[in-house]
Amino acid sequence: MNRRVLAVTLLFALGLLAHWLSDQREEAAEEQAAAARHVAEYFLRDFVTTTMDLQGRPEQRLAAAQMLRYADDGSMELTAPQLTLYEENSAAAPWQIDAARGHISRDGREVQLAGGVRVTRGSGDDRLELTTAELLLKPRERYAETDAPLTLTEPQGRVDAIGLRAYMKEGRLVLLAQVRGNYAPSP
Repeated sequence: MNRRVLAVTLLFALGLLAHWLSDQREEAAEEQAAAARHVAEYFLRDFVTTTMDLQGRPEQRLAAAQMLRYADDGSMELTAPQLTLYEENSAAAPWQIDAARGHISRDGREVQLAGGVRVTRGSGDDRLELTTAELLLKPRERYAETDAPLTLTEPQGRVDAIGLRAYMKEGRLVLLAQVRGNYAPSP
């Protein structure tokens, strides 16, 4: 009787092991298939595209060394993106945003920038420059955010902080934590 129970238990354990190994093999095959599907559908090199508003004025301009578009999720990967966001008031200085890499969501509503992100606006005494490691940009809303350390410089001083919410339409920057700065007004 003991041998029968032991044999049945052993067969049952072998069955469970075979089922588990089969599941592992299927999961690995699914992961490989998913990875194989994330292949660039097409690419562009050294391109520039400009989006216009309904009045025919430039709204935004995107240039990059390379863009890869993926068919499986509709996203795009950018190398050395340079994005210019123009203001409705054409007299206002545009926002210029540069980075080493970028990822654009399927609907184009979010742009994730990484690698030496630099945001500038204006020139001379009105110049503002922000540098950080990563930035989430919502170009249509003219909104950007990061939780990474950043440096904000202008002719009168410098501010270091961690985290930012930028409301570009309003020209308002909210620094989130560990804000430290130096301010030296012009004589």
